[in-house]
Amino acid sequence: MKPLFLAALLALPLPALAETREEREVVAAEYVELALQGFDMNALIETMYQPILQQVAAGGQTIDEDQIGKIRQLYLDTFTEPMTRLMRDQAGIMADMFTMAEITALRDFYATPEGRSVMAKLPQLTAAQQPGMMKLINEKMDGLIPQVLAIVNGEAPPAPTAQP
Repeated sequence: MKPLFLAALLALPLPALAETREEREVVAAEYVELALQGFDMNALIETMYQPILQQVAAGGQTIDEDQIGKIRQLYLDTFTEPMTRLMRDQAGIMADMFTMAEITALRDFYATPEGRSVMAKLPQLTAAQQPGMMKLINEKMDGLIPQVLAIVNGEAPPAPTAQP
C-alpha cells in the first residue's frame, strides 16, 4: 500500500515552492519585454514635465513651441534609457514577489490584443490621474511637514490644522 501512496504523491503537481527564482525571473523577463513592446515610454515621460509647464504658465510666463520641444527632448534624453532599464529590472523584483502562475498570467494577458491595448493606455491613465494626485499632495503637505519634522526632532507632533 505504501508504494502506491508514494507513487500517487509523486504524481501530484509540484507546489509553487518548487519553482526556482531563476525560473520565475525568466518568465517575468518575457512579460517585461512584452510590456515594453506596447508601452509608450515617450508618452509617460511627457507626463513628467507637464506639471512644470502648467506651473510656469500659471505664473504668467509664456512658453513657445520651440521651448516646449527643447524641454521635451531634455526629458526624453534624460529619462528614456534609465526608465527602460528600471522596467527591465522589475523582472527580478517580480520573481521575488509573485508566483510563477501570477507572472505567467500577466505575461499571457499582455500577449493578447487587450493586454497590449491596456499597456499602450497606461501613460494616458497616469496623465489623467496626475493633476488630482498633485493637488492632493500639495493640499496635504503643509499640514504634514511640521508633523514629520516634529517626529524627526523627537518632539510631540503639533495638532493637525484644519484643511480647507
